Amino acid sequence: MRNGNCFKGRGKPVSHRPLCHIFFPTLMPANIFDKHCPSVKVRRRVKPSTPWFDADCRAALRSARAAECRFRRNHSQADRSSWTTKLKTMRLVYEKKSNEFWRNEIAANSGNTKRLWRMMQGLLGETSATETCVHTADDFATFFKNKVNAVRASTAATPLYEVLYRMTASTWDGWSAVTADEVEKLIASALNKTCQLDPAPTWLVKEMRALLEPFTALLFNRSLAVGSFRTEFKQVVVRLLLKKSGLGASDLKNYRPVSNLLFL
Repeated sequence: MRNGNCFKGRGKPVSHRPLCHIFFPTLMPANIFDKHCPSVKVRRRVKPSTPWFDADCRAALRSARAAECRFRRNHSQADRSSWTTKLKTMRLVYEKKSNEFWRNEIAANSGNTKRLWRMMQGLLGETSATETCVHTADDFATFFKNKVNAVRASTAATPLYEVLYRMTASTWDGWSAVTADEVEKLIASALNKTCQLDPAPTWLVKEMRALLEPFTALLFNRSLAVGSFRTEFKQVVVRLLLKKSGLGASDLKNYRPVSNLLFL
């Protein structure tokens, strides 16, 4: 990444357009990950998450498995007794950790009824019945387009609201330049959320922020100077989520669109 085009020619008065064309190809997975980490096929078993399973539980599990391996290798009564003891200890550790976790969760969410009820459903093993959505992207696009048009038609005859304002002596004639330190702090404090359109995972961008901050600051300043926001950063992934759990998945009005933006 140090030898990439992003870090060549710093300080030159370049436009924001070539900067965008440099940024995405340099960080695209096809240029970095496919070269150093070629894709391989793996098998992954999907297991339900256990939030209370911590290091003590893993240590008890490893100890029980080691005792089991010794017994199956030697078939001695002493190894069998040791294996049984380790299993009992492991179950006691699991029960203790589970009880402590759920007691703390219930106490922490005692003031939030909605979150407490959702947590109790997971604790009791209840799963909400979900229907398979049969609608296509075109169906959703048509529905929301008609919905917006209906709102505009219903408010077309509404008189304009007169906004009161007054003149001030203060003026704003330009943006303050963004510094590399400010960019580094913003990237470091951001959440590790990644959009599938991102050229690189967020965690990698955060780890390499010391290298990316000069270029990113230059890109931001050029965009602010010309007053242009490149279309490469305006693309989003729209996901349709049910407004409430339990609503019918076959009814289009039960969905709300959520935009998943690029990290930068």
